[in-house]
Amino acid sequence: MRILFTGAGGDRAEIALCRHLAEQPDIDLHLICEAPSGLHRALEDTGTPITTLSFRSRIDPAAIRAVRNRLHQEPFDIIHAVTNRALANSLLASRGTSVRHIAYRGTIGHLSRFDPASRLTYLNRRVDRIVCVSDAVRAYLLSMGIPESRLVTIYKGHDPNWYEADTPPPLAEFGIPEDAFTVCFVGNMRPVKGAEVLLDAAERLPAPHNIHILMVGEVRDRRVQRRIDSGRLPGFVHFIGFREDASALTGACDAFVMPSVAREGLPRAVLEAMIQGVPAIVSDVGGMPELVIDGESGIVVPPRDAGRLAEAITTLRSDTDRRDRLGTAAKQRIRTHFNIRDTIEKTIALYRELTG
Repeated sequence: MRILFTGAGGDRAEIALCRHLAEQPDIDLHLICEAPSGLHRALEDTGTPITTLSFRSRIDPAAIRAVRNRLHQEPFDIIHAVTNRALANSLLASRGTSVRHIAYRGTIGHLSRFDPASRLTYLNRRVDRIVCVSDAVRAYLLSMGIPESRLVTIYKGHDPNWYEADTPPPLAEFGIPEDAFTVCFVGNMRPVKGAEVLLDAAERLPAPHNIHILMVGEVRDRRVQRRIDSGRLPGFVHFIGFREDASALTGACDAFVMPSVAREGLPRAVLEAMIQGVPAIVSDVGGMPELVIDGESGIVVPPRDAGRLAEAITTLRSDTDRRDRLGTAAKQRIRTHFNIRDTIEKTIALYRELTG
């Protein structure tokens, strides 16, 4: 099988998947990446051809010509596109060829039957399969009228070995006392991420509590930025911006919170917390309840409910036994139900199904 994998960004799961695909004797893997990344280093010894190509928009004439020339030079059985732009340009470039198309969908929303951009991507009838990162994403695409036969759920799995060498900086560097109970949030703080709900919950925590909240990521929510600028945030809330070592910081904390209010597919930050044994509190949104079983491997609260969120944080702070039990179960759940091995095996099975 000749596979053209396009749009890869080089996160740990994509690196592991591509590395394994490159080692398969019956798979001839070629990659098109947006920019040099960890993929280049990880596949250097495999001889896998990697092309750097920017997809600047969903209709990028230069990218379309480059992909079309590539398809004319050497035939491929499948194009596996993992971004919207890579998918749209690959579909346009491959007109008149017999290549099969696999898309990846990691979020809920932003599609419409009346939107030409949606017709260029996931609603395009030439897309043979869409890999859904969760059953919640699959249900959303079904609601958009996409045939069930074109949808397959493949979780983006993880491996506990990825985190063994991570060494976070001491939390004291961010003004957090050594004996504090630290709750971590990781993500670009857009309105759907619910960072403002977490700030509301922080103000409801009973005093005294010695709970500190570490907010990791760029602030893109104007409401949150206004609260920061006001200077009235509690002193136990710490905004530290984007961090390359965000997953390591998560592993150094006592609990993790993802209070999203909409559109979550299967957030990587929650996976990274759970695989490190950090119990997660998540809202009942999208694919997060597929990750966290309430009361077994974490706590699930209603979205936009700051009171319940504060209660869950307080519970984990005061009940050490429950916190340890949930953390252990969280790690085991990722190992057994969201393991990268399953991702790899199901992806290869999908390739073989499409190529007969």
